[in-house]
Amino acid sequence: MSRDWAENLLAEQKEEEGQSEELLKNKKLADKALNHYQKGEKHLASGKYSKAESDFKKAVEVFIQANDLKRAERCSLKLCECFIIEKKHYDAAKAAYYAADLILHFKKYKNAIKHYQSVIDFYEKVDAELEILEVYSIIALCNVAQGKFDDGIALMKKKVAKSTFPQIKKNKIIQFAIVVINTILQKKADNLDEIELQLNKIKVDEGVYSLFKTVKRLLAHYINTIVAITADKKEIRAGDTIEVSVLIKKPPDLEIIDSTLAFDRLFDLVDDKQIGSDNRKIVFKLRPRIQGKLKVGPLSLICKIEEFQFPLKVLKTFEILPGKPKLIIEPELPEISVSIGEPVAISLNLKNLGKGECMNLSFALTLPEELELAEGSQEKKLHSLGPKEEFLFTFRILANEKVDTNLSATVTFEDLEGNQHTIDMESIPFSASS
Repeated sequence: MSRDWAENLLAEQKEEEGQSEELLKNKKLADKALNHYQKGEKHLASGKYSKAESDFKKAVEVFIQANDLKRAERCSLKLCECFIIEKKHYDAAKAAYYAADLILHFKKYKNAIKHYQSVIDFYEKVDAELEILEVYSIIALCNVAQGKFDDGIALMKKKVAKSTFPQIKKNKIIQFAIVVINTILQKKADNLDEIELQLNKIKVDEGVYSLFKTVKRLLAHYINTIVAITADKKEIRAGDTIEVSVLIKKPPDLEIIDSTLAFDRLFDLVDDKQIGSDNRKIVFKLRPRIQGKLKVGPLSLICKIEEFQFPLKVLKTFEILPGKPKLIIEPELPEISVSIGEPVAISLNLKNLGKGECMNLSFALTLPEELELAEGSQEKKLHSLGPKEEFLFTFRILANEKVDTNLSATVTFEDLEGNQHTIDMESIPFSASS
């Protein structure tokens, strides 16, 4: 046991010594690079631009050897400043491009995009059209890496897709960006193989290559994410309240960090969204107003997995069946008592308490032989009666003799699925006396 402990301790000491040697080496290199940088500053101040350029270039190289990429980036920008003063715009573009590449190692995409915008400005001064399109493609991929898919797509459509420059098809960076955008739009797993194939063939600076690999990993998560939209009812009818669930099916460690609801305007929102404790499920309640094919979505989700965030849009179409009507005949008076020979108005209210429409209604009042209509017909027609609607039928009746009887009525109608229905009214006591 003591021997193993001693061996482990010795190994740890050697590792620490190796790390110390590496730190010492990097410090010496950093001091050397700083010396070149300071010389470059002096040459720049005295107008000796060629010498300043030489020292700034050496400072960049040595800072990279010292693994101090942040200071290498600053030196590269200083080199760019020299080229700007000398109006060497193409060289200034290259220096700014390299500064962007260095900052990409730290995944600082916003800073990189600022550098790339400067690169484009310099390239525009020398009409370097292909290089400009290439840089726009990299900016689009920086947007994708941040999960800003729409920005990346819009930039490629605006700047690259509309270009007729013939050499686009031969530029591997532009073609890689095109495949990435198509993968986002098509959400096809097969495209990941094409991305891998192009990534293996492409030769770019290390920062850009790390960006491409990040985009590839992000798209793998995006492609493999499956989201289900379901309702708590298999048969959904107009007027029903349904609970809609948006659930991440896979991968198991993905979360929803933000969401925006969207649904057909013929849905009413009954209860706003509730997010599950594991951030993998969203629940809300809707009520369809009419029958038909109504869409829930596209819902906009922002998903997070590992260090990645990306947007996802999901859509589901639900088949909404007609609502079921519920018809009642409600008399204005529970019973009627009149004098013999005196006409009386009897009002019967037809109410649809259901969620569906009644069509082709036929209303028939049944009178015993002792009673007769003072005017009009015992049968009435109505084209339709919608949910929560009502219609009042009025009949004038008289009795020519003493009577103690009942009135009854029947209504027949169709629902929107063509089914026939018959509703009978509860009898109303009717009496006539002198």
